[in-house]
Amino acid sequence: MNRIFAILCLTLFTVTACKKYKDGPVVSIWSRKERIEGKWVVAYAEKNQQQVTSDYKDLVWEFTRNFAVIETTDTSKNNGIWGTMTNDKDFVIDYDNGKRSIYEIIRLTRKQFWLRDRQTELVLHLKPY
Repeated sequence: MNRIFAILCLTLFTVTACKKYKDGPVVSIWSRKERIEGKWVVAYAEKNQQQVTSDYKDLVWEFTRNFAVIETTDTSKNNGIWGTMTNDKDFVIDYDNGKRSIYEIIRLTRKQFWLRDRQTELVLHLKPY
């Protein structure tokens, strides 16, 4: 009985220790790439502990399976490529115009993609379009 309890505790510790993103999920059946692919809009945005969601109401990001990104707003359209860095928590967008954005992935599921801009501390909660 003690052996089963020890194995159970070790398993639970291992699974929770493998959690990649601060706000989860612990385990996913979809790859990181599959969870990122698709069109996303901003459900919530915060900067300096102030809600700024309305500033991003017309932003749509489309991340394709071949790592292309299309960022559209009411007034502009930018293309580029997306990827993750070696630590799997950094999400990078390199735009064709030379701009680079680096985000920390906070949460990544099929319906929630939360990012924190490494430079500006802007937090974005994305949802599927």
